[in-house]
Amino acid sequence: MPKILSSSTISYENGVVTSRLYGAFNEKSAEDYSDRLFKLVIGLNQRPFSLLADISQVEGATPEAFDILKRIIKRLPDMGLIAKAYVYKGPVIRGIMFQRIPELKSMDYLFFTDIDEASSWLSREYERKLSLLSDS
Repeated sequence: MPKILSSSTISYENGVVTSRLYGAFNEKSAEDYSDRLFKLVIGLNQRPFSLLADISQVEGATPEAFDILKRIIKRLPDMGLIAKAYVYKGPVIRGIMFQRIPELKSMDYLFFTDIDEASSWLSREYERKLSLLSDS
């Protein structure tokens, strides 16, 4: 039986999609995560949402997995994403993300090392952006 190298959970509550990723991702595990994430987001029917991505337990990813992540990051804003926060443990994964996905530099998001801090900021940012949308 092959060893499972990675896993993820995805949930939705009060406008926040929370994803938690664990382990080392390859193309297949990243594609599985992408499929599940997009299935949930498509079910929101273009309603605005925020994303809290906890990558603090990610140990690594193949270049193909980063390519899939890049596609996810580029596609979500067109599907209703209005605020995003990443939670990470150390600078390595964050640094690799910036290297492999240069578009991150021009996107609206924040990185945090504390999930509670990230969640609080994301809730405030989500509400702020929702009110801006309703004003327009």
